[in-house]
Amino acid sequence: MAVASFVATAWPSCAEPLPPAAETGECSLEGAVPATVAAVDEDFELLLDDGRRAALAGLDFPPPEMAELRAAIRSRLSSWLAGRDIFLGAVATLDRWGRAPARIYASPADGGDAAPLTSVAAALLSAGEARFRPDPTAAACAKAYLAAEAPAREGGVGLWSRPEFRPIDVSAPGAVDDLKRRKGMMVVVGAIRSVGESRRAFYLNFGDKWRDSFTVVILRRNLAVFGQIEPRSLVGRRARVRGLIETGARIEIATPAEIEFVDGFPSR
Repeated sequence: MAVASFVATAWPSCAEPLPPAAETGECSLEGAVPATVAAVDEDFELLLDDGRRAALAGLDFPPPEMAELRAAIRSRLSSWLAGRDIFLGAVATLDRWGRAPARIYASPADGGDAAPLTSVAAALLSAGEARFRPDPTAAACAKAYLAAEAPAREGGVGLWSRPEFRPIDVSAPGAVDDLKRRKGMMVVVGAIRSVGESRRAFYLNFGDKWRDSFTVVILRRNLAVFGQIEPRSLVGRRARVRGLIETGARIEIATPAEIEFVDGFPSR
């Protein structure tokens, strides 16, 4: 999709208006504090008028080499938020870059300041202008963010219209070799064919020959986070996985937000 047509799309491009932000619950306005946005910088950080920097937790934007696409998204985000009052939800401790990863709430871009507050992240995900990234700071909102992302992902809207960002089906010819050449966050879909294990980890293999297949690694020390899931019971399940490709065609996951079961059966 050309950047020009990308920019011309109505924003946010969701089928239905986003619901107002919830008043209570883990991913809600509860405990949110007011702030004013002075500017949006090149890294999609919000520069606040009191000198703080806030990062939109749980969002993956196009990489720096896609400068024109990034500039188009930033321009629209800036048009929405610069100079406006927002609310910061559950600000965590500053990260190593001195930013406060946070949930951000604001009145809709096409509404007045008196309109109900909505999640900025959900609006960006619904418009296909970012992908959900399962950061620990966004764990409380994982379900809501995935729901906001789903129509854009399934409809090929925004970033999802571009081959660089579409989910990779590992059953397709050449998909594993393609993954080995990729960098950054990947979204991968496929069926779990076998499960291996070692003293250190479980390995969910998405191919018949584990040495040549896409593999998801779950360290034993992280297994309790996944609740009642027994890795060996997952054979035959179809899953969508997202995370960083670091070596070969494997992704190590540490939270349930990084793997969704998409075969219609409830997680065990």
